[in-house]
Amino acid sequence: MTGYIFFKHIHMTAAVASGAFFMLRGLWMMQESSLFNAKLVKVLPHVIDTILLVSAFILVGMMGSFPAFVQVKIVALFVYIAFGMMAFRFMKSWGARVFMFFMALLVFAFILSVAITKQPQGFLSAII
Repeated sequence: MTGYIFFKHIHMTAAVASGAFFMLRGLWMMQESSLFNAKLVKVLPHVIDTILLVSAFILVGMMGSFPAFVQVKIVALFVYIAFGMMAFRFMKSWGARVFMFFMALLVFAFILSVAITKQPQGFLSAII
């Protein structure tokens, strides 16, 4: 079980790093900072997210099952990625980019709530 705990901590650390760096990139985008277009800023998220996904696959393999809350996190991850891509690449107006950025943050918060509660509804259980 110590291997599971090790990979769980790697996964949680990568999740926090991914979210924190996403927020930083969003702030740079809103400020129209030159840092937003730096080479390291373009590459580092892919490194962090690869660690996040590999550790997730390892954890699912160690669990030996594919619980509903993990399935919800995967679907929400695709939504988060789509909103992030719209915010950072595809939207042309500043307002649309900011809106998509905040939508991505909302989905990220939902993913975290599902991970913490291990319930597919996450923070939506307070509403439903």
